[in-house]
Amino acid sequence: MTLYRPSLARIFMAIKEHVDLKPYTYFKIGGEARFLSEVKNIEELKEAVHFAKEHNLPFVVLGAASNILIADSGYRGVVIRVLLRGIQRDGTRLVVEAGVPDAVAVRRSLDEKLSGFEWAIGIPGTIGGSVRGNAGCFGGEMKDVVERIRFFDARSGVVEEKDNAFCRFAYRESVFKHSTHLIILSVTLSLHERDPDTSQKLVRKYSSLRSDAQDIGSSSAGCVFKNVPWPDDEKKRARLLWLVPDLAEFSKFPTIPIGFLVDHLGLKGRKIGNISISKKHGNYLINNGGATAEEVIMMIGMIKEYIHRKFDLYPEEEIQYIGFD
Repeated sequence: MTLYRPSLARIFMAIKEHVDLKPYTYFKIGGEARFLSEVKNIEELKEAVHFAKEHNLPFVVLGAASNILIADSGYRGVVIRVLLRGIQRDGTRLVVEAGVPDAVAVRRSLDEKLSGFEWAIGIPGTIGGSVRGNAGCFGGEMKDVVERIRFFDARSGVVEEKDNAFCRFAYRESVFKHSTHLIILSVTLSLHERDPDTSQKLVRKYSSLRSDAQDIGSSSAGCVFKNVPWPDDEKKRARLLWLVPDLAEFSKFPTIPIGFLVDHLGLKGRKIGNISISKKHGNYLINNGGATAEEVIMMIGMIKEYIHRKFDLYPEEEIQYIGFD
C-alpha cells in the first residue's frame, strides 16, 4: 500500500493506493482498491469525489462493508469509506451521521431514554448503509424511523435534505440503492420517550435471539438473499403449501424466508472450497478462511438453482456486488 497525495492544494486528505480491501469487510473477501479514501466530514467527501472525477475513475461508497461482496480482482476506482460519526439529540429525534454503527446509535438512544430503535441492535452495519438497503430485523425497518435524510449529490455537487417519502423505501430497497450518486450524510430518526429499563430488556432480548440464530464473530456478509415473495398465482401458492406444509407458518406474511427454504433442502453446512452455508442460518454464508469471491458466486448460483428447481421460486440477492463490472 502506498499513499497518494493529490497535487491540488485544496485536497487535504491522503488517498491510499493499492489497498487490500479484505480487512475492511465483514466477509474478509476481495482484491485491492486502486485508491482508498477515508472521509470524516463533508469537505473530505467532496474532495474524494472530485479526485475520482478528475482522474476519470468510478467510485463506490462504503460504510461498515457488512453486506457486500468485493470481486477477487478488486475495484479499479476510488473506494470512499464514510467515517462521519456524529450524533445529536433534537427533541425526541436523533440526528445520526452516516458512518455511525447501528449498535452505537441504539446505545445512544438508550442513553437519551428514547425508544423505537432497539431492534437495530441486530444490524451489523452503519446508519447510512442501513438506510440504503432499508435494513430491518425483529419486525422493524429503517423506513419506520427515518424522518429526514441529508445527502450529497455527487453529480450536482449540492447537499440536500429530504423527507421519508423521497427515500422510496420498499423491502430492502431505497432510492439510494439505485441512485449511487446520492451519498447519505446523516439521518434524522423519529423516536419516542420510554422507560429505559423496558428498552434495555428489549435490547437484551434481541441480542440473545441474534446470538442464537447467527454466527456472531464469523466472517460473513449477513443475509445473502432477500426473502422471496409468495407467488401471485394461487395454484403455485397452493402447490408450495402442498410440497411444504410447514410454509403455512409464513402464509400471512408477504415473503418466505430464504433460510427456511435452504434448511428444508438440507443445504445447511454445504461447502464449496472455503465457503460454507451456515449451520445456524440458511441465508448466511461463512468464510472459513481464505475463501474467494468466485467460491461465493458458485455457492449463490447453487442455492438459486436448488430453490428454483424445487419450489419454482427465484431468489434475489440482497448483498451488493462491487468490482464485478
